[in-house]
Amino acid sequence: MSDQPIDTNSSDQIIVTVEQADALLEMIASDENAGRISSAALSSGLVSLGLAGANGLAGDAARILEPVRAARTQIAIRVVSPSMRGVVRDWRIWPTAPRSVVMRSDVDGVHFSQVDYCEVPHIAALASLLHAGPTIHDGPPYIPADFIAAVRSLDAQGAQDVLNDLVTYGPAESHFAQDCVSGRWSVVTCVREEMHGREWRTGLHYECFVTDHLHAQIHAPLDEEALAHLSADPTLDAPPRAAIWAMLMGLLTP
Repeated sequence: MSDQPIDTNSSDQIIVTVEQADALLEMIASDENAGRISSAALSSGLVSLGLAGANGLAGDAARILEPVRAARTQIAIRVVSPSMRGVVRDWRIWPTAPRSVVMRSDVDGVHFSQVDYCEVPHIAALASLLHAGPTIHDGPPYIPADFIAAVRSLDAQGAQDVLNDLVTYGPAESHFAQDCVSGRWSVVTCVREEMHGREWRTGLHYECFVTDHLHAQIHAPLDEEALAHLSADPTLDAPPRAAIWAMLMGLLTP
């Protein structure tokens, strides 16, 4: 994006580049960085946009991102899908009352929005592709660890190749096989991070394999080394969507 004044339809939203988003997050990462301007902010063009100044965050950035400094938890959501432009979509939610902050990546940049706290569960459900509907789990009770590893490295084609091999074991007419072969699948990873001292530490998480007919939980560790040394492929099961909703609410609990 160019360093032109930001034009959005909402006074509660700013759109910046990935580089600018990283600089904004760095500036609010700790109290000691909150009142100074970083070299990243200078080089990324935030100053010319009016989003950073001599005292740190400025303008709409200071107003919209202010609740982040009070947040003790944040929810990171990543969606990977071969059917999505750019393959990956990242969300980050800082749930604080009365106002919360939501970050989402899109093809036009990174969006930061301030929302009412009561809207956070609905936004989290939208981000994690969780919606009401029937579940048809007619595929295998597991998902290959190689598939998870490829997804986490954002290798959508490698992940697709693993699925193409998996479905050859049948049945070919299953909804699972048809959704996999056609690339109508997504993997959603939701992670709760908690502030300890001055750093964020990973807490609870859940991961789901989502198709047009299925929202199934993947039982796999987040740690790459642990994933590589599993003695068996991760289990794939489809609890009621209400149970997945309960997991999501558990991540959002203060």
